[in-house]
Amino acid sequence: MGVEAVGGTVKWEVKVDVERCKGCGICVAACPMGNFKLSDMVNGMGYHYVEWSYMGALGPCTGCAACYWVCPEYSIIEVREVG
Repeated sequence: MGVEAVGGTVKWEVKVDVERCKGCGICVAACPMGNFKLSDMVNGMGYHYVEWSYMGALGPCTGCAACYWVCPEYSIIEVREVG
């Protein structure tokens, strides 16, 4: 995993297993670009799961994988380059 160069064309995608997520918010706090937020919806366990978007509050996902490494429930299942 790497960090996108300024003006680069690399795009990243993060896949979240929403049924596994307990909505602890650790990935929300760890994401340097603000690409995560807690959903208004709940999963099958009754937790407000996290939602990911490519464009965060501070810019696009850089593929740093901080979310993947901090998730205690292994809900972030993949961070991959898509373009």
